[in-house]
Amino acid sequence: MKAIKETVTFRMEPKVRKSLEIIAEEERRSFSSQLNVAIEEWLRIKNEIHPHFVEDIKGALKSGRPEPVWKG
Repeated sequence: MKAIKETVTFRMEPKVRKSLEIIAEEERRSFSSQLNVAIEEWLRIKNEIHPHFVEDIKGALKSGRPEPVWKG
């Protein structure tokens, strides 16, 4: 069964749009499809990195030496 898709409208910087259009053309995708791939990839990365980043911040705050840089 095919997933139902929704239409979303938002604004973006022209240079970001141009970059996505170039990538979409290189990968033979529509702009909409490329945008979806980009957002899915961002979500995947955020879900992998974010929990570690939050734990580092909590640890730094508890130690009294907050550092705004993720130590990876």
